[in-house]
Amino acid sequence: MQAMIRTLRFSSLFLLFWILLPAPASGQQLVVDDAEIVDRGACQVEAWHGERASWILPACQFLSNVEISVGAGFIDDRTGHRETEYAVEAKTLIRPLSPGSWGLGVVFGVGPNPSAEGEERHFGDVYAFMPASISLLNDRLVVHGNLGWGWHRETVDHGDHVHESDDHHLTWGLRSDVALSDTFTLLAELYGEDDRRPHYQVGLRLQHEGAGIEVDLTWGGSTHPDEEGPGFTVGLAFVSGRIF
Repeated sequence: MQAMIRTLRFSSLFLLFWILLPAPASGQQLVVDDAEIVDRGACQVEAWHGERASWILPACQFLSNVEISVGAGFIDDRTGHRETEYAVEAKTLIRPLSPGSWGLGVVFGVGPNPSAEGEERHFGDVYAFMPASISLLNDRLVVHGNLGWGWHRETVDHGDHVHESDDHHLTWGLRSDVALSDTFTLLAELYGEDDRRPHYQVGLRLQHEGAGIEVDLTWGGSTHPDEEGPGFTVGLAFVSGRIF
């Protein structure tokens, strides 16, 4: 009987939460960002678990046209252990994306850029980029592009001495979302830094139209034969209605 009561309570809370989800979610484990933010007074939670990294990233629009994200990640250090990393990010829109049109935004963050390799992720890293999105073919195809800059301080060991140097790099990415139906969307992205061989991800999104909840299943690799990509990743994203 107690187990049944707990199940009914959980189901009731889930149903209430589902009712409060009017807005579409965004793309959790995908590296290439879009020119969209949550509604004023609303929040979203993106969480994903993968072979190389796992993250949880809550985000809210506390101020007009400014979305703030604060999250934690668990990054594979290539020795079988995962290190904890943190990130803080602010995103604003110059032009919101609307159906049949285009949008443009600006993102500034402190923490490990998701495009960085596991050993190159540091909370002290700083990055900024501009996400642009364009909706085509009656909104059945949405293309996203990112262009930005990243900085991190790296320690260089010369054997007889160690020193720190500043590393500045260009970041870029291109992504397409192809709506196969109201429920399924095909995802594909390519992203990289400077002239390094890029990484990629492909996958499928399951969404409930108008409910603000999405489940993504992706696989990612590298165009460099000696480098690993993100591997398999499953993610969940959901958005609340206005809560403050």
